[in-house]
Amino acid sequence: MRPSIRRRPCPWGFALVPGYREVRQLGAGRTGRVFLATYQATGAYVAIKYLNATLRRDEEFMARYRAETPRLVEIGDPAVVTFYEYVETATRAAVVMELVDGVSLRTLLTEHGRTSPEAALVVLKSMLQGLAAAHEKGLAHRDVKPENVLVQADGAAKLTDFGIVVHAEEPGVPPGSPPYMSPELWTAGTAGVPADLYAAACVLFECVRGRAPFRAEDVAALRDKHLVAPVPIEVVPDTLRDLLRRGLAKDPGVRYASARQFAAELEEDAVAGYGPEWEQRGRRHLAELATLLALRFPLAKPDGEDTAPAARRERRRIAVPSMPPHLWVAGATVAAVAIGLVLSGGRLPPGPATVLVPPEETPQGLAHSPATQPPARRTTPTPAATRPRTTAAGSPTPRTPASSPPLPTGSFPPPPMPTGTGRPPTTAAPPQPTATPPPRAQAVRSASIVGWSGSAGAVQVAASGPGPVRLTVSYTRREDGETSQVVHRETTTLSGQTSYTSGFTRDLGDVPCGRRAYFGVLVLTTPAAANGPQVSEVAMDGPACPSPSASESEATPSPTE
Repeated sequence: MRPSIRRRPCPWGFALVPGYREVRQLGAGRTGRVFLATYQATGAYVAIKYLNATLRRDEEFMARYRAETPRLVEIGDPAVVTFYEYVETATRAAVVMELVDGVSLRTLLTEHGRTSPEAALVVLKSMLQGLAAAHEKGLAHRDVKPENVLVQADGAAKLTDFGIVVHAEEPGVPPGSPPYMSPELWTAGTAGVPADLYAAACVLFECVRGRAPFRAEDVAALRDKHLVAPVPIEVVPDTLRDLLRRGLAKDPGVRYASARQFAAELEEDAVAGYGPEWEQRGRRHLAELATLLALRFPLAKPDGEDTAPAARRERRRIAVPSMPPHLWVAGATVAAVAIGLVLSGGRLPPGPATVLVPPEETPQGLAHSPATQPPARRTTPTPAATRPRTTAAGSPTPRTPASSPPLPTGSFPPPPMPTGTGRPPTTAAPPQPTATPPPRAQAVRSASIVGWSGSAGAVQVAASGPGPVRLTVSYTRREDGETSQVVHRETTTLSGQTSYTSGFTRDLGDVPCGRRAYFGVLVLTTPAAANGPQVSEVAMDGPACPSPSASESEATPSPTE
C-alpha cells in the first residue's frame, strides 16, 4: 500500500479508521494508543496507532510528520515496521502499519534483565540497518529506544515509530527520551543522524547491562551526565568498548559518520571477539527470550477475548475473522516453538502465521476517492520496493543506492508533499503556505579548550559574526570509580568580534594522599557550537601518604633528660 493522507470531516466518531475493523487495544504510551485490527477487504491483521492529543496540538510536529509520511513507506527494509497509511481528521490522527507478532525490547529487558553480548549486537545491527535505510531517504528516527524496537519469535528485530516523538515532561527539554538523548540534542535540539546513532549505542549498553549508560534522580542531573560524564565502558565486555566509546562520543563529529559505517565496524568487532557464528548465536538467544513471552504476542489471544469489564465487553463485542488454530499460543506451543528455534539456529521458516500485507485498494465505504471508478474495480499496485520515485517535475529518479555518501548531520527539512498518490481526499483543504524561517544572524563555528591544567585554561571561540555569544564554563570533579559532579558553573557574554580567547581559573580542591581525582571543564556556547560541547579532563594525584613508621615516630615524644 502506498501511504495516503486523508484529511476530511470525521464520519467515524470514536470508531476505527474506515476500512479496518478493531479487534482490541494492544497498548498505550506517551505517543498514543495501538490497536490490533483487520483489513476488511482481506481479513489481514494490521496495527493502528492513534496519536495522542499532545502530538496533534503540536503544529510543528504535525506539519513535519505529514511531510514525512510519503517517504516512510519507501523505506522498504525488513528491519523497519512497514508503514501503510496515515489518516487525519479534525479530531483524530492514525497510523496504519504492519503488525509485528512479538514483544518490545523494553518488555524483553524488563522480564529478563539483560541479553547476551551477541544478542545485544544482533539488536544493534538490526537497528543500524533500519536507520541506514531511513537516513538515506532523509528521515531521522528522533526517538530510538527499547520501546521502539520489536522482537519476533525468530529473533528478528524491527524499528518502529519513525518521527513520532513528544516533548519531555520537564520545561525547556527538547523532544525525546532523556536517557537516550545526545549532547547536541540537549543543547541545541539538533535531531539527525548523529543523535540517532548515539541513541542506538545507548540501547546497546542497556541490552548488556540492563540499564541505560547514564542515570540520575532528575532530568537536569541526567542532562549534565550526558554532557559531562565519561562513558562507563569499563563495565561492558571488551568487544563492545570501542563501539560504545565512539558511538557515545560527546562530539557528534567523533561518532560514526553513518549507520552503515557503524554497522561495518560492529561486524568486524563481533567476528574478532565472538567468532564468525556470533550472529546465529545472538539471534537464537533473542528468539529464546522472546518465545518465553509468546503469551504476550498480539496474536496470542483468541479474537473474542477482551479484558474490559463484562458490561463494556457486551457493548464492544465485534465480529472478526476467526483466528486460525495455529495462532492459539498455549504453554505446550511455547515449549515446542522454543525447541524448534534451538534446533533451527533461531530461524523460523515462513508459514501460515506470516502476516499478509493488505493490498493497495480502496475499501468500499471510505468515500475518499473520486467517484470516477466503480467500487468493484481493482488495480494491482506496483510494489513499493520497485516503484520509481518521482521528482516535483514528474521525472522518475532511481532509488538511493546503499553506497551513497554519508548524509550531512543535523535536522532534515521536510520535502513538499508529493502528488498523485492515488488517494486524493474528497474535500482537500487548500494548501497552507509554509513559513520559511529567517536565516540565523549569528552562528558559532567552533569552540575549543586550550591548556586545561586542572585549575586554569582558556577557550577559543570562532563565530560567523560579531553578535553576542553566551559562553558557559562548568567545572567537574570525580574520584576514581565515581561519576563526575559539577562543582561550579560560570557564564559570560562575548561580543564585537568573530574570534575570542577567554581564560578561566578555578580551584577544585585538594586530593587526599594516595588518591587520584579527575578535574574537568565543560564548555558550552549559545548559539551552540558546530562541533558541540567540549570537555577536557586531567588526572590529579594527591601527595604520597606518610609511612606508618614515620607517623608513629612523629607521634612518640622524644625522651627528656
